[in-house]
Order: sequence, then C-alpha cells, then structure tokens
Amino acid sequence: MADLVDVSVDECWELLGTMQFARLAWNSGSGPVLLPVNYVLHDRTVWMRTTAYSTIAEQVDESQIAVEVDDVDRETHVGWSVLLRGRAEVLYHEEQVPEEVQSLHTWPSGARPLWVRLRPDIVTGRRLV
Repeated sequence: MADLVDVSVDECWELLGTMQFARLAWNSGSGPVLLPVNYVLHDRTVWMRTTAYSTIAEQVDESQIAVEVDDVDRETHVGWSVLLRGRAEVLYHEEQVPEEVQSLHTWPSGARPLWVRLRPDIVTGRRLV
C-alpha cells in the first residue's frame, strides 16, 4: 500500500513538464465536461490548442476551468497527480502566443488555430510513494 503525500508547487510544475497530455474540465450548462487535450508549458502557464468551433472554444473563454495531469505505474501503484485551477482565456491571434509555445502540435489531425491559456490561481499535487 502506498502513502499519499502533498507535492510542492515547484515540484508540480516540474512534473507537468514531463507530460504532454491532460484532462481539461469545466462546468457547462448541462453539467461537468472533461476532455483530453495536449498542452505545453511556458512561464508557469498552460497552453492548449483547439478548433474555431469546438466546445472548448465556445464554453471556456473567461470561465473557471481545471486541468489535471497524472502518471501512475499500474504495477507498483506509485505515481502523481497535479491539479491546476483558474480562469481560461481563448486567444484568436497567433501573435498573442509566445514563440516558444507555437510549436505545440496536437495529436488529432486538423487545424487548431485557437489557443487556450490558463494562468492557474491554484496549483496542487499529490504523489503516491
């Protein structure tokens, strides 16, 4: 049996930097929504891409969202989870996006011209050790 311990904010950001895949969550008019997304980090900000007419583009701009990233070893039952919460911002123009972030390629094919930025207000993490 593993112990559950809190992770510092600095370690949370280090862990986030090791992954490319997250779950984006928000409350919609019909209830909670949770979708997988690719992401990249820059200056303690999470960046994601989306299509112009996606549910994400329509519903998260200026809304409270959560982004959750984790990694768990199924055999040893050790791993970690990081949760970021804050207000999302949808950006429509590539010149609003730092050059270091523009290299983000999503796993699904197709154009993803919009950017979603999360500057989290709350960063928490836990580790199973």
